[in-house]
Amino acid sequence: MQVQGTNDSSIVSKFSAANKGYFHDDCLKMFVNEKSRKTRSPLINRGYYIRFKAMETVFDSWFVAVASSKSLIISLGAGFDSSYFRLKRSNKLPSGCTYIEVDFQEVMKKKLDCISKTEFMDELSSESEPAQKNKYIVATSKDYAMLGIDLQHIILLQNCLVDLNIDFNVPTLFLSECSLTYMKPNESDAVISWAQTKFPNSAFTVYEQIHGEDGFGTVMKTHFMTLNCPLRSLKEGADEDSQNARFNDLGWPKCSSISMLEFYMEFPKKEKERIKNLEMFDEFEMWHEKCRHYVLTWACQGSISIPKVFQKMDMSYKASYLESICYRTEMPSFLRFGHKVELVSSCFVMGTGGFGRIQNRHERLGNVSCYDIDHKSQVLLLPIENDHLEKRMFHTMTRLPNETLIVIGGRSSPAHIYNDVISVNVDYMLQQDPPIHKYSTEYKTSLPFPIFRHSACLVLHEGVEKIFIFGGCTGKDVTTKCYLLNTDTWNIMEPTPPYPEDKPCARFSHSAACAEMQRVYVTGGLSKEEEILDSVWMFDTETSVWNKLSIPGWLPRYAHTSLYYDNQIITVGGVTAHYAPSSVGIIYLNELVAREIDLNLRHPKEPFIFSNHCCYVYEDKLIVTGGGGNCFSFGTYFNKDNIVIKLPIKVKE
Repeated sequence: MQVQGTNDSSIVSKFSAANKGYFHDDCLKMFVNEKSRKTRSPLINRGYYIRFKAMETVFDSWFVAVASSKSLIISLGAGFDSSYFRLKRSNKLPSGCTYIEVDFQEVMKKKLDCISKTEFMDELSSESEPAQKNKYIVATSKDYAMLGIDLQHIILLQNCLVDLNIDFNVPTLFLSECSLTYMKPNESDAVISWAQTKFPNSAFTVYEQIHGEDGFGTVMKTHFMTLNCPLRSLKEGADEDSQNARFNDLGWPKCSSISMLEFYMEFPKKEKERIKNLEMFDEFEMWHEKCRHYVLTWACQGSISIPKVFQKMDMSYKASYLESICYRTEMPSFLRFGHKVELVSSCFVMGTGGFGRIQNRHERLGNVSCYDIDHKSQVLLLPIENDHLEKRMFHTMTRLPNETLIVIGGRSSPAHIYNDVISVNVDYMLQQDPPIHKYSTEYKTSLPFPIFRHSACLVLHEGVEKIFIFGGCTGKDVTTKCYLLNTDTWNIMEPTPPYPEDKPCARFSHSAACAEMQRVYVTGGLSKEEEILDSVWMFDTETSVWNKLSIPGWLPRYAHTSLYYDNQIITVGGVTAHYAPSSVGIIYLNELVAREIDLNLRHPKEPFIFSNHCCYVYEDKLIVTGGGGNCFSFGTYFNKDNIVIKLPIKVKE
């Protein structure tokens, strides 16, 4: 019965997305009464939008394949899905197509009750001859049937189809939209094998979860376990290739699978722009992770072929593994994401902002949090007077040589963005004995426009220490502008490149690392069109010249961190275009090549989400702290451990 409960939640979420304009489906209101009509978060609306687009693509592909013949659609675990009614009302259902829905008897009877109040009931009868003949046939019309069957009993489904006089040889499309995944592997395999055996000209499409072992996947599986409806068919190591192998092993000769991330990245720019304008949105990392963890599979045989949309690109890459020591540490982690940390006075890790947890509440955070490495203690510093920091996230924080911290921009919400430059003084903590847990802030200046998800690093320009600021979101737009902020006068200047056409495209959630106070290396990011970027650019602060570097072996990524160490740019984590959930990319500047290293952070009890974290170097160790995200409808997760990597990083050959 818990599995049936997921249907109720799902249909409300579909209604919310449609109501916000993500897609059009007037028929959903048949199944969601006014008291149940809730507005979901933009992240959940996007998640059900991509699900709708996936199934819409299946229908469009199928109707092209069988345009001139009789055909059959069998929806397994249909729940309150409105596809038949939507297709019927919009005249998209071919005249020769019969649509059959299968789900638990209780679900189908409840669905029939919802339909009874609409015009569709005029053609639908629960007293038809097949329904009287077979108790599992709930209702029928000339092109539609509702079957109340537990899919564990596949012979009952076969008997119903026989009583409906179904021709098993006509082109048949099977749909499984997050339904077989709740069955045990041998049970779902039996359904897939039965379909292959009985329907010689058929396609079997599955929309369900993959990648259950990484951080996001572990949170996802735990969520469904908590609801008492575990993802029983989600096998270890499940990915696109294993989906294809599964169907091949069960007799389907042709099969192709595509992740929803790759699927979405191929959407036209116009459609992405339309979606962007529907709601304020700034949860790209978990949106893309949600897409990456769902797959659309099309297996087929006989007269049916694989549609072009499923002919995916090769997204494989070669991963190396660490020879260096890498381990999780029990030292307190910053339970937050979208924050910033800096190591000051060699042993104090200062953290500001982000989204985190306070007394079992999740909210944006203010004040300064300090971790004392020597004494292994963490304290919250309080402001002496007016605190200019406020509660912000996706800002930058740069440490000056005098241990002052400079906070730039950030946001409290996507509609409230900062353009201020704030200095944070922690001398009370550093110079008093015993330390005083206080800090002071001072407003210094403002940028020309508000900005967040940008980058900033300390450079030397014309003999003066300045902060180089590049890219970021400005609200409704993404910028490619860069500025030099003078840390003596707090004047801001925009450098003038001698070759203005040679510069990076507008981007955000990239990372920047500085070598020898002069060369700034900007890696990755998200473009305005939501493309995960693979470019590496170098900006020379003395000449104001941008150079694009060709770095074979480096994966496109964003929401990562980076640092310069021993003539290398070490890019840590992030959301990658390829599936690399715990990857560190090392760019060797001498050779201009890169290697991707898999840290293998998979853990069944303590997942680690490798984005929106921070990192710093302490002695000979690279320490990754914080990170996490709002994992779709599966809950908010904060990384509980720090990851420690011994420097220099050594790779197994």
